[in-house]
Amino acid sequence: MPSSTKPLVLITGPSGFVGAHVWDELLREGYRVRGTIRSANKAEFLSNKYSSQKDDISFTVVPDIQLPGALDEAMADVDYVCHVASPYLTTVADPVKELIEPAVEGTKNVLNSALKAPKLKRLIVLSSIASVLDFKKNPRPGYTYTEADWNPVTDEESRMNGVVGYAASKTFAERAAWQFLETEKPAWDLVTLCPPMIYGPPLHNVDPKRGVAGLNTSLSRLLTGIKGQDPAFKPKVATPGLPVWVDVRDLAKAHAAALKLPQGVSERFVLCGGVNYFEDGLTGLRARGEKGLGEPGAKCDPKNHFAIDTTKAQSVLGIKYTPFQKTVEDVWESARALGLIE
Repeated sequence: MPSSTKPLVLITGPSGFVGAHVWDELLREGYRVRGTIRSANKAEFLSNKYSSQKDDISFTVVPDIQLPGALDEAMADVDYVCHVASPYLTTVADPVKELIEPAVEGTKNVLNSALKAPKLKRLIVLSSIASVLDFKKNPRPGYTYTEADWNPVTDEESRMNGVVGYAASKTFAERAAWQFLETEKPAWDLVTLCPPMIYGPPLHNVDPKRGVAGLNTSLSRLLTGIKGQDPAFKPKVATPGLPVWVDVRDLAKAHAAALKLPQGVSERFVLCGGVNYFEDGLTGLRARGEKGLGEPGAKCDPKNHFAIDTTKAQSVLGIKYTPFQKTVEDVWESARALGLIE
């Protein structure tokens, strides 16, 4: 198909962990992709990596996605939008300024610019399981979360610390998106995706000089945990605070599948590959005598934790989840290739 006739998808945050996978998946699916970047040099890595597809990729510099109208130009002629960019931090001085406002205002700006995009058919917002779970009730054994659940976090609670602030940022931003759809009644459809912890091999630009910390927050925690270097568990393999997860490649496929939903369909999807502790993913690495792993840690008994109903994503989007062991092994091999594992 000539490039000029391929549908054009705007991806916010294509240089990040998830955004790079969405970018890669949509190119393989036959779309043209345009990425928003904060500065021109951010495009260099992706431009070089996908030089053979240069006619299908482009970039728009958006220094601050929170500024009103910042995305008007980038969105003017697009068919679809995947709003992936949002900070994932939990160690912050001011949860409101560093987490909530960027997430909420960034989402609102995407939505307002989308109203001015005449060709737009569907807008996908990457939310989080943090907007679904009631963390005050965790681990909540016996309870199964669905798309009908919402995190009841309040504005007052959101100011407590970075962990609560992050959950609030995702909750408030997603609620703002659905409220926008209800009040503005745009011509385009809305899909929100709510994944838990996201793991998988990195495709984005990683600086090996920064060590494991140079990956991203979730991969750094996974690798530090399975190497037995988490201070809270050392020398054993760590137990994750949130044992629900999804492979980043499955999340990218969910974005692609959501673009193909029939016109007039606006839906919320909860995604989850399983309930696991880090040790559950190490069977294969231990069996082959892999060096560098921590001492055996705890394994997960799903009966001690809440469950997540993934029926909707599986039936509507056709998602087939990657086994946790493969996800962990692929992260390990990627880290080795980057020189992060001896």
